[in-house]
Amino acid sequence: MIPFGSHTLSRSSRARFKCHKLGHPDRIAAMIAQSRATAALLQHHTDTELRENVSRLRELVRSKSDNESDTRFDALAGAMVMEATRRVIGKRLFDVQLHAGFVLNSGAIAEMQTGEGKTLAGLLPTFMQGLAGRGVHVATPNDYLAKRDHAMLLPVFRMLGLSCGLIAETATAHQKRAAYDADITYGPSHTFGFDYLRDQISLDVTSDALLGDDLYARLSDTSSSPRLLQRGLASAIIDEVDHVLIDDAISPLLLSGSGDCESPDADVHREALRWCDRLRLNVDYEPLPSGGIRLTQRGFESVYSAEAQSLVVHPALVRPWHEYIVISLRAKSCYQRDVQYVVRDRRVQIVDSATGRIFGDRTWSDGLQQAIEAREGLTIQAETNPLARITRQRFFRQYRFICGMTGTATGCEKEFASVYGLPVAVVPLRTPSRRVQYPHHFSCSATDKCLAIAEETKTMVDAGRAVLIGTLSIAESIRVADELGTRGLDYQLLNGIQDADEATLIAKAGRRGAVTVATRLAGRGTDIELADDVAAAGGLHVIVAQKHSLERVDRQLIGRAARAGDPGSARVFVSADDPIANLDAPWISRAIKRWVHQGRQSPLSLDRQLQRTQSRQQHSQYAVRQRSMNQERRDENLTAISNHTPTGCWQL
Repeated sequence: MIPFGSHTLSRSSRARFKCHKLGHPDRIAAMIAQSRATAALLQHHTDTELRENVSRLRELVRSKSDNESDTRFDALAGAMVMEATRRVIGKRLFDVQLHAGFVLNSGAIAEMQTGEGKTLAGLLPTFMQGLAGRGVHVATPNDYLAKRDHAMLLPVFRMLGLSCGLIAETATAHQKRAAYDADITYGPSHTFGFDYLRDQISLDVTSDALLGDDLYARLSDTSSSPRLLQRGLASAIIDEVDHVLIDDAISPLLLSGSGDCESPDADVHREALRWCDRLRLNVDYEPLPSGGIRLTQRGFESVYSAEAQSLVVHPALVRPWHEYIVISLRAKSCYQRDVQYVVRDRRVQIVDSATGRIFGDRTWSDGLQQAIEAREGLTIQAETNPLARITRQRFFRQYRFICGMTGTATGCEKEFASVYGLPVAVVPLRTPSRRVQYPHHFSCSATDKCLAIAEETKTMVDAGRAVLIGTLSIAESIRVADELGTRGLDYQLLNGIQDADEATLIAKAGRRGAVTVATRLAGRGTDIELADDVAAAGGLHVIVAQKHSLERVDRQLIGRAARAGDPGSARVFVSADDPIANLDAPWISRAIKRWVHQGRQSPLSLDRQLQRTQSRQQHSQYAVRQRSMNQERRDENLTAISNHTPTGCWQL
């Protein structure tokens, strides 16, 4: 439960209230018409007069109470944003962008399809929240998009009299404080969370100060309060909100101490790896349904045999000897190079299973990172010392106001409403979609699927079109690229290079004959502009090389084709070896093999069956997130009771 005005509403009730407040689409249409009429009048005003109007609107916004209608000044704000955008960057906001802006400023999620202009749609809510003077955080998926959007929109906000800062990955503490002091702050979503944790640590250090330190500091004319980075969590506008608040909801933001030196138990990890070669599957150890490893009684006795006694009492042990064995078995059996991780710059770096993106700043905990480093023959780094942690779910729930944009919110409405109090509004397309969705292609094996993908790619290239192939793993992207190479096709392979280079290559993916193989969401947020000859030939063709466990992630990739009224097409390729068929629904795998062996005498349609499998996966992951949130609520209540604080306050 959260306070809202003079009543206490559940987050679901608050979401329904926002939907009611937003009203019928005709209300949005009337606000858009009013904004355009007012913008026409503002064209006759000088820059100084425009800023004076903004100052008057700021006074009105700051004078209203929190429970007053948020849409009261939206039409006027829309007009000011439209005029400033026209003057500074020469762009005209479309009705769908204004529509999305009004949705966002009501405290909701705007589902806006790829290519409809989410960056400019975020101008209106950012401007309105910035006028309140409490600071608004615009959270992007990565550092590159934060820099790009900040550079593009900074002149617009300056025209409107608002200050705008950027939290870069390499920013110093002084630079961050200056950016957070601005009316508007751009940065990657995870950076806002890490800076919050840093502030919590500073506050904890201050609370542990010795008696008399505060008086001494005041007598010494020095400030006794910590120099925090942020000035509070007032408003957050989240780009790709489904990835941040759903897919990554319970992925912890973990602030750790340094682990740059070699681990003191490095030799123990190496011995555990060698010892694993003696153990046999289903005799000495067995896999668990959860994906872990368990030693059998025989295996337990083996690792504690007389031969292992020197390791059992090794002075560098930080956990029992058999746990080193289990961790090493997990590293060998459950983690595959170029799928769950890559080795780059002599370091093990984690790969995001949902996007294929490489996280250079994350490590596995509880010795798993060290076990994989031992397996790869690398220097075994010391385990990091966790200083503070918080899940994204818990962090973003602390903001007084949040909203977000994405192209794939449909299907998550219940979770957005119950967890965050966010309703979902679908913004209509600016122009009707011209996408052609071809039937699924089914293959008996992964090898046959790669051959079929290469064949379809060549057909499209010969027709003068561009092709984007999305894969689920780095290893799969390499297999597809190798097959393309054997057919003499030139291609760009994107599976972990820097965001800026990635975005540049994705932006070129619409040229004639361009073939781009990417790990699923590479270059997300970057437009693929079609060359005229490619558009005339049929546009961009998207190939989904493997279905994701979540249907909306497939929709995100398919949405790269036929954006903003362009022509385009897409096809999904499914193999009987794919996890969604072979592991999640084995009967689908058998049906595919049977159909292939019978000579493909009739069309095979498994679309609905595959969607049901994806729905089960989505429900299962939702249940995991709900359990995590319920546990956090229990922890919150215990903290509140012990500290005599209200149960609505999150504490680290």
